[in-house]
Amino acid sequence: MTTSPNVVQASARRTLWLASAATLSLITAPAFTQKAFTQDLLLASADDVAQSVTREAQAEKDLKKDDREDRIETIVVTANKRSESVQKVPTAISVVGGAQLERNEIRSAGDVVRFIPNASAAQTESRNRPRWFIRGVGSNDPGANVVNPVGVYIDEVYLNAPWFQAFPAFDLDRVEVLRGPQGTLWGKNTVGGAIHYISRKPQFETGGYARVGVGNLDAYNAQGAVTGPVSENIAARLSFSLENRGGVATNNVTGEDDFGKVKDAALRFQLLGKVSDNIEVLASVRARNSDGTPIARYIEPAFPDNATFKGASAPADDYGNTPTNAPDVGSSNVDGSSRTDQKGATFTVNWTPGDYTFTSITAYDDGQQVSKSDGDFTAFEGSRSYADIQSTQVTQEFRITSPRDDRFNWIAGFHYFYEDFSSNSSTATLQTTAYLDRGTGAQRWRHTYFQNVKYDQEAKSYALFGSGTYNFTGKFSITGGLRYTTEQRDAKIDILNGLGEASTRRLNTVDPATAATTAKPLITFINTGQWWLRSAVTSSAPYQPYVSEPSKTWNRWTWDITPQYKVSDDILLYAKHARGFRSGTFQASATQSNQFDPSGIEPEDLYSYEGGVKSQWWDKRVRVNLSAFYYDYKKAQVLVQGVPIVTGGTTAFAARLINAQGWSKGIELDISAKPTPNLRLDAALGTLDTEYTQDFIPNNPNTGLLFGKGNEFTRAPKFSGTVGAEYRIATSFGDVTLATDWSYRTSQWFTVNAQESDPTKLDYLVSQYQKQKGYALGNARVTAAIGDDLEVSAYVSNLTDETYKILTFGTQQGARLTTYGDPRTYGVTVSAKF
Repeated sequence: MTTSPNVVQASARRTLWLASAATLSLITAPAFTQKAFTQDLLLASADDVAQSVTREAQAEKDLKKDDREDRIETIVVTANKRSESVQKVPTAISVVGGAQLERNEIRSAGDVVRFIPNASAAQTESRNRPRWFIRGVGSNDPGANVVNPVGVYIDEVYLNAPWFQAFPAFDLDRVEVLRGPQGTLWGKNTVGGAIHYISRKPQFETGGYARVGVGNLDAYNAQGAVTGPVSENIAARLSFSLENRGGVATNNVTGEDDFGKVKDAALRFQLLGKVSDNIEVLASVRARNSDGTPIARYIEPAFPDNATFKGASAPADDYGNTPTNAPDVGSSNVDGSSRTDQKGATFTVNWTPGDYTFTSITAYDDGQQVSKSDGDFTAFEGSRSYADIQSTQVTQEFRITSPRDDRFNWIAGFHYFYEDFSSNSSTATLQTTAYLDRGTGAQRWRHTYFQNVKYDQEAKSYALFGSGTYNFTGKFSITGGLRYTTEQRDAKIDILNGLGEASTRRLNTVDPATAATTAKPLITFINTGQWWLRSAVTSSAPYQPYVSEPSKTWNRWTWDITPQYKVSDDILLYAKHARGFRSGTFQASATQSNQFDPSGIEPEDLYSYEGGVKSQWWDKRVRVNLSAFYYDYKKAQVLVQGVPIVTGGTTAFAARLINAQGWSKGIELDISAKPTPNLRLDAALGTLDTEYTQDFIPNNPNTGLLFGKGNEFTRAPKFSGTVGAEYRIATSFGDVTLATDWSYRTSQWFTVNAQESDPTKLDYLVSQYQKQKGYALGNARVTAAIGDDLEVSAYVSNLTDETYKILTFGTQQGARLTTYGDPRTYGVTVSAKF
């Protein structure tokens, strides 16, 4: 259903009013209430206060008081909504500090997983949409309404839209990556894990920094921040990020480097206010504008070049297009573009009337993404696509936190989420074009075609949650958490040409002079400048529209229970059992009536069993964290390509979301060491084994047979790992640091369909196109410090200029389209602090 702007604004106003009213009631509380808590307030310690910005900073300072240059530094996290050392958190968590992100030229949110075991976030749509996967759990569904099973948060605010999650990584304090289902405190669709980006906060001392860099591919970038007091009780921070990059591949139609251009700008402004000794507020506004071009996709043969298999020679696709020189040269006859505009605001209140902290987090985010792209990525007018996506979301969380030092300490809260989402997408062929079948066969014609899909969805979510830890002794404790969630979806899909291409496009054997029929009408474009509009097209016979307005509600209990035993101050043992939940959905990517299921896709549930040890050795010069896990995955929402669908006696092949059963298991190892004060070594290693345990992929529409049992999860390499080294050399003008990191991933599949490993089978070569073999990537940098406030760095990413796939999928043109990762990039960055 379509929600009017007035309704959205009213919902946002109601939520903001609730937060404002709650804040006002705290500020104007009766005097006797304040007095009653005064004594408790004086007794409260910094560690007892969760998420208060200034108190959190003090807690971090206290936890790091014993750090020395020859030790691995103490990493402070808020994964449990409290400030504590990562070594005391009984779960698998990796942390990447803001300084590390800057040193390694990490500029996009998805690139942070480079340092995380068993994780990936391929940028298959340039900077518009990371494909998050952790421990084999993720989503390949291109639908704009997809709810990823890996929850992404910025400053505790959940970001739902996939393209909201592609923000630039700038002025961050750290990134916390929690692996495995976070069924209680984070909760919202965190079946695979949660990734939390935490920005640097305003300070009451004036300071800041600036970074400016240039590189190959006509790249330049700048980041910076300035912070300081506005008054005695108010501090501000202004941060910005700018990045421009030329194309990474040449379009052989235009002769220009058209593919993969990046132009991204973002701004964040924060105000921190100390309303009183026990009330603190943080207001933040943010905006982003991204204006780039689509990443290139390259055609590859869909079948072996063998007449026995395909019936004719197959140099490439059905239109006779042959592969270009990938990944340096691509092809497109469409002037592609992609523009994203986002804005948002967060208002956080922390009230500490004694030992307890009351937290309110209110957020509003709004954005639009408009893109145009070639559909077949050739010089041929095969197909082109257009999409206009809009999302407005409002979130509210209330939380109460007890003192950490209590024998039984706890957190309880309420979370609300609202989203109004809409998409308007079109696919078209603007002119009828003659061609020879597969380049050498009979005369054929690609006829004009048009299809438009409008999808509107209103989503609401409510959750109550609580988590408590009971300390039986000073060494042994158990943490248990419970969350109840209600998810509601009200949708409307309107497909103009609901029968789809296979049923309504004129056959390619039909001469254009032949009279059109009612079933296969003649399409004429009267406005090719805005071809994506329904009003730009006329048809000799009316299209058959398809409209459906489904509504569904899903409810779930999720939980976690974690016993832990502290062997010593440096060794922690833990075990964890958790249930994660991912909401059901509707397939917004459907392009024909029998591809859309109005009953919805069922929610998925994941039961996790995990054990681990966290340890520090050699006077905290070595840190070793080990975890092992097993997942029982129920009703996983899997995108299956090439599902046969019959309409009017014609078989077409389309992508469908299908629920499946499977398991995942693995081991992860994080190591950091400082053999000497000047040498640091790091390693993040993971093994992974996955399998679907039931047949779920339709094979033949006439037999009803299924297959897929025994296939692996997509984007789930059996081994992935990163190792890095950093060596510091003291000089007369400052330190010179040499650093490198190398990662390796074994082979992985991009689809669940064809995973044939037997060379004698028909699907073997098809399967190899849908698979990336094992590959390694290396990066290196040299940084020279000039005094205390200036640094100059030179870097190289993808040192060996490795060519590797990040996506491949089949098309209706008898080919496969493949996307490759970034080539070698290099540059120089100058950083200054003040």
